[in-house]
Amino acid sequence: MEKWYSNRIGGMNRSRQHIDAFTIFEVTVVLAIMGVIIGLIATSVNRFQEQLKMTGDINQELNDWFAFRANLWNELYQCDSIQQHEQELYLFSNDRLIKYKLDGDELLRSNGDNWMATKTKAESIRLERNDEKTNVIFDFLWKGENMTLNYYFEPDIKSKINTHFAKLK
Repeated sequence: MEKWYSNRIGGMNRSRQHIDAFTIFEVTVVLAIMGVIIGLIATSVNRFQEQLKMTGDINQELNDWFAFRANLWNELYQCDSIQQHEQELYLFSNDRLIKYKLDGDELLRSNGDNWMATKTKAESIRLERNDEKTNVIFDFLWKGENMTLNYYFEPDIKSKINTHFAKLK
């Protein structure tokens, strides 16, 4: 019985000297796989942030465009008469004058003495008159495509009556 007991004790000593653990190769493989996964995640997050920035820029550009267009519609709706001289458009409304002009491809607006940029690039501004109808046409170049805003201009009845009596004087 002693022999069996001594072998058993000796075996326990050997198992205490050998510790179960990962080999260097296994640790290296795990680190390599983790590096690839982290690289893929970092690339995906970076691409996602670029797309968010691009979407934000496009949304801001569209907001600026819609604000410009709404303001232009309002000014055209309220004006009494419209005149054009070269690349300048004059909108007359009661006691105020609003002017639009092209400076190169930049569209500028003035409601007094100083000109302000509209953050909009335009190709041309023109009035087309046929059969006593007036159309105000703005041509814009946006994203490489030509875009035309065509406004039918007709002053309200009050303005027509005032213009008629002003011509009689």
